[in-house]
Amino acid sequence: MTNSTQESLELKILKELYHKTIKIFGPPGTGKTYTLIEKVLKGYLRKGIRPNEIAYLSFTNKAVNTAVSRALESFPQYNADDFSRFKTLHTYCRRYFPEEVFDPKDCTIDFALQTKVIKTSDKRLADDNFMYKDWSLGVYSKARNLLITPEEAYKQESYKRDSLTVFLRKISTYEHYKTGGGERSFIDFDDMIERAIKEIDFPPLKVLILDEAQDCTPLQWSVIYKMAPKVKRIYLAGDDDQAIYKWNGADPKYFTKFFPGRKVKLRRTRRFGEAIHRFSQIIRRGISDSEEKEYLPGGTKGLVKAYLSFKEIPFEKFNEDWYILGRINETVNQLRMLAKDAGLYFKDNKGTKCFDQKQWDSIKSWTAISNGKKIDKKSARNMYKFIRELEDPAYRLDKFWRAEPDFKEYDFQALKEWCGLILEDNQKNKPWYWILRRNFKPRQVRHFIRLLRRYGQKELDKDPLITIDTIHSVKGGEANHVVLYGKGNYPSDYANKNKQEKSDERKVWYTGATRARKTLHLLRSDYKFNYPIGQDYLVYIQEKNDK
Repeated sequence: MTNSTQESLELKILKELYHKTIKIFGPPGTGKTYTLIEKVLKGYLRKGIRPNEIAYLSFTNKAVNTAVSRALESFPQYNADDFSRFKTLHTYCRRYFPEEVFDPKDCTIDFALQTKVIKTSDKRLADDNFMYKDWSLGVYSKARNLLITPEEAYKQESYKRDSLTVFLRKISTYEHYKTGGGERSFIDFDDMIERAIKEIDFPPLKVLILDEAQDCTPLQWSVIYKMAPKVKRIYLAGDDDQAIYKWNGADPKYFTKFFPGRKVKLRRTRRFGEAIHRFSQIIRRGISDSEEKEYLPGGTKGLVKAYLSFKEIPFEKFNEDWYILGRINETVNQLRMLAKDAGLYFKDNKGTKCFDQKQWDSIKSWTAISNGKKIDKKSARNMYKFIRELEDPAYRLDKFWRAEPDFKEYDFQALKEWCGLILEDNQKNKPWYWILRRNFKPRQVRHFIRLLRRYGQKELDKDPLITIDTIHSVKGGEANHVVLYGKGNYPSDYANKNKQEKSDERKVWYTGATRARKTLHLLRSDYKFNYPIGQDYLVYIQEKNDK
């Protein structure tokens, strides 16, 4: 095939893609998800297109489940199985392969233990939520997603934790582990995509919908390009200003420039009003490669305010949902400690509360006992883990409680007579922190006391209104009130970055600021590594006064 013939063929393919593709640019809160589901998806379902002729791809199961549930509400003649092509991109490719999936949590820890990267004595292993993240394997995944060699990806990293020799050795060991070097063989997320591109002949579709298109990597776009010739209509939706996964290989230019299509831009946000809109646009000015998509604020005023201390933030003034957001896990942990010291009741983005649930259940159990009430077998069994005063440690063991009837209930006297409790009668009315002195650290006791004084037992049984996590973890979410903490570390430090890196960093903070509906609270930091959120606030105040 001559060069001119090849160019003509490529031009024909691009023209075909352009005419059947619509690219929806949706700034924060402008209704991108609403447009995709209510107008595009439901529009085709009303026309008689069946769900199995539509592929709806997104990056989270939550987004996919939202699309399915809303479609089922309007079209009850279908069931969830009819929406079998509504998946995350990885799961969509996963369906074609029988191998066991490499679990990012358990398998990575097992790999690290087998290769002696971490020791079996590592105290972090006792934490059920511990996830081992290896820098070299992260860069390797990035290389695969960028369609470049591992050596090229390594050279591009300005901050290197491993030598090139160690980096390459870890990759070799990792690939050996996946293919049976451990006890079993696995397929990881990148394998799913790579093999789908090489091996799968995707079926024809009437409609392909891709949400959060700005977060796709070149590898993932290769799947879309392969699917596209057999699709009649393609809808891509996203916001390049919220492209905050470049660290993992995401390239928003595929959405904004490379993949052809007609552009539709949503022009008014319904999430926030004038103040938050104005402040967010100050951050956005520093995004150098932004697609033009000016949009208007909602009809409310809103509030933006800066603080030097966590204690100054008026959490008690707004009894609604909050996001307290940090740039990195390290600063998120600091925010959680500050919140505990302030007696705040919070969770992370996965729903894990700020206290141990078993400890909380034991507190409620003893409170019930001291009030003359009875507790069930499960509650008594749990409470005994935190009480020292037992005739024999055997009363804590499963063997004893398995012999007890499931329906049996216990008051103070029953626990003394039948279950080995050796407290004096006058101790029945003692507060929980006098009785539950086993497996309770002093700081945990203080934290529960603060929470109970501030909220009371009924509120602590409800879901917390406050979420503390990273900006990345809440992307796609929103809250009435948002706190942004400017402190960072060396890799995230704004001053140390080049022009393009500063532009990418501003996307993270723009994403964080636009999670807020009503109020935005900026917690400044004078730590040597930070994002200068105070400078953006100063510009905001100056422009507000000039107006």
